[in-house]
Amino acid sequence: MKAIIIFVFSLLFMYLDFLFAEFSPVMVSGLEVYFVPRLLLMYVLLISIYVSPSMSAFIGIVTGLMLDVYTGSVYGVHAFGMVAFIAFMHTAFRVFYKDFVAMAFVILLLTFLYETYIYFIYKVLDLIYMPIFDYLALRAAPGLLLNALLFFFVFVTALKTSKVRNNLQSRH
Repeated sequence: MKAIIIFVFSLLFMYLDFLFAEFSPVMVSGLEVYFVPRLLLMYVLLISIYVSPSMSAFIGIVTGLMLDVYTGSVYGVHAFGMVAFIAFMHTAFRVFYKDFVAMAFVILLLTFLYETYIYFIYKVLDLIYMPIFDYLALRAAPGLLLNALLFFFVFVTALKTSKVRNNLQSRH
């Protein structure tokens, strides 16, 4: 039951990521500013800490492949990136999971690094023509700000879905 609920919320967060893409870019003073949320990535990173890294990796692979098929440019970039960042999150952060501020900082840092990873892969493959400074100022920083604003919502959802099984077992 818990796995199904976590997977459903993962799909919901992936849908919300796509939904935000409909509103981006936003014109600010004649510049196109991209607000790119990474709700799915933040949720999967939190699930790796509060539930299990194997479930999180499975969801990361499945949803990463779905993202790769949706974008249609390079297959495996999102799937590999999610699994790599899940592995990093679990090994580097399993000791400090009770410190909310440190965990929020690490997850937001990893979302920023994930965006940078995607940018560099596409840049190496010559699929993106945005210079690095423009990327940092017009996509990475606004995306980081948006993810910081949405983090608490994702955190509460991850906590609630990680405790589904415990609540179901105590009733029976």
